[in-house]
Amino acid sequence: MSVSWNLKSKKMTKKPSVVFFDAVGTLLRPVAPVDETYHYYGHKHGSVISRDSIRKQFHESFKKEETKDTHQECKTNEKRESQRWESIVSECFPDLKNTTPLFNELFKYYSNPSAWELYPGTIPLLKVLENVGISWGIASNFDQRLQAIVDSRKELCKCNWLIISSLVGYKKPSHLFFEHLQTYSGISFNQIMMVGDSHENDIHPAKELGMQTFEIKDGQSLEDLLQLLGR
Repeated sequence: MSVSWNLKSKKMTKKPSVVFFDAVGTLLRPVAPVDETYHYYGHKHGSVISRDSIRKQFHESFKKEETKDTHQECKTNEKRESQRWESIVSECFPDLKNTTPLFNELFKYYSNPSAWELYPGTIPLLKVLENVGISWGIASNFDQRLQAIVDSRKELCKCNWLIISSLVGYKKPSHLFFEHLQTYSGISFNQIMMVGDSHENDIHPAKELGMQTFEIKDGQSLEDLLQLLGR
C-alpha cells in the first residue's frame, strides 16, 4: 500500500531508503519564465506575437503533445523529444513561415546550465539526505540535455541515479519508466519515495506501484519535505 506524505503528517514514521526527484518543476526551474524567453527569441526572429498569446499557446501545445505521447504508450527517444519541442515552438509562432531557426536557438538555450536554477530548499534537503544515508536520484521526462545541466551543479551531480525518459525509451506516467527506478536502485517500490510536481506524471503512477510519494503543490515545497524527514 502506498503512502502519500504532506504537512499534516508532521513527521514520517517510516522513512524511505531511496528518494527520486522529478527535475523541472521540482528541483530545477528556468531562470526566466518560459513565455518571456520565447517572446525574446521570437522577436529576434521577426515575430510580433504577444507574450500573453505565447503563454496560452505554449500550455495548449504542451498538453497536446503530452496527449499524443500517451496515445503512443508513452514511448519516446531523443528524436521524438526534439520533434515535440519543434512542434510546440511552431505553434507558438504562427506568424513565422519558418520556425526551424528559432527552434534551434531555443533548444540550444535550454541546454545551457545557465538557463536553469535550483528551487529554494534543494541544497539543504540534499545535504540532509546525504547526512542520514538516504540515497537519491533524478527521474525526469527530459532529454539528454539534462545530463550537462546536472553535471554543472555540484549538488545535483552527486545523485546516485539520473534516469531520463528519452534514454529509457518510455516517459512518465508509464510504469515501464518507473520500473527503472527499482531496477537501478535495487530497492523495492515500497521503500522508494517519488517527489514531483505533477500528480498525473509523478504521484499517481508511483502510488499505483506502491511507492511513497510527496507532491509539490498547494504551498508544499522542498522545505516541507525537509521537515518531514526529521531535520
